[in-house]
This record gives sequence, structure tokens and C-alpha cells, in this order.
Amino acid sequence: MQDKKNKNYTSTLVVFWIIFAAFIPTIIIISLQSLQGQDFNYLLWNFIALPLIFLSFILGAVLIIRAAKAHFRKISKALLILVGSSAVIMALSAIQPAPGEGYYPGIAGAMAEWIFLILEQYLCPVVLLAGSIGIIVLIAKKRIINS
Repeated sequence: MQDKKNKNYTSTLVVFWIIFAAFIPTIIIISLQSLQGQDFNYLLWNFIALPLIFLSFILGAVLIIRAAKAHFRKISKALLILVGSSAVIMALSAIQPAPGEGYYPGIAGAMAEWIFLILEQYLCPVVLLAGSIGIIVLIAKKRIINS
């Protein structure tokens, strides 16, 4: 039984660290894209950011499932699910077109574009970073798993 707990613990943390490592270059590229506008180098987006966003989406879903099934403390579960869900939502928001491009007709479409922009560039990165800091603190204090 202890071996199964260690395996769940280790695999969940590996998924968490991969998401955290993929988050850093992704958010840098997303920020560069919004700052540079039309002068942005889309090779960065197509060959680095999109694969990392896809990886974050898949691993975010895996992290949500692993954290829900694992025997962690409540705060650890909540933070891991928070990190996983913000990675999934950020990935879904990142593939939406830029605001003002006219992909969604009408006022509701314009609102949807801006909501996706706010989710992608402001809310989800802050939530993912806050959850990651919380998990890192719990890892350092060795208070993730129930004893």
C-alpha cells in the first residue's frame, strides 16, 4: 500500500513540475506576442508555444484526475486541482483569435474575445503561479501527503 502511495505521489509531482516548466516559456511567448503585435515572430508561436500549450492542456487534465484520486491533504488537492484547471483554461484561451479580428460576430462575440484575452494573459497565469507557489511551499515543508 505504501508503494502505491509513493507511486501516486511521485507521478503527480512529476506532472506538476512539467506543467510548471512549460508555463514559464509559454507565458513569456504570450506576453511577447501581445506586446509586439504584428511584428511578432510566429515561428516562436508555432514551434514552441503551441506544443507547450498542448502539453499543458493534456497534463493539466491529467493533474486534475491524479490529484482527485490521490490521498493528499485537502489543501494539497485543492492547489493541485487549481494548477491543473488553470493550465487547461489557459490552453483553451490561448488558441482563441486575438480581440478585434472579427471572428465572433456581434457584441457578444466581441465580449467573448476580450474575456478569453483576460483569461489567457492575466487571470490564469496568476492563478497558476499562486497555486504553484503553494504546492512548492507544501513540498518544502513535506506536508502534501497524508501520513
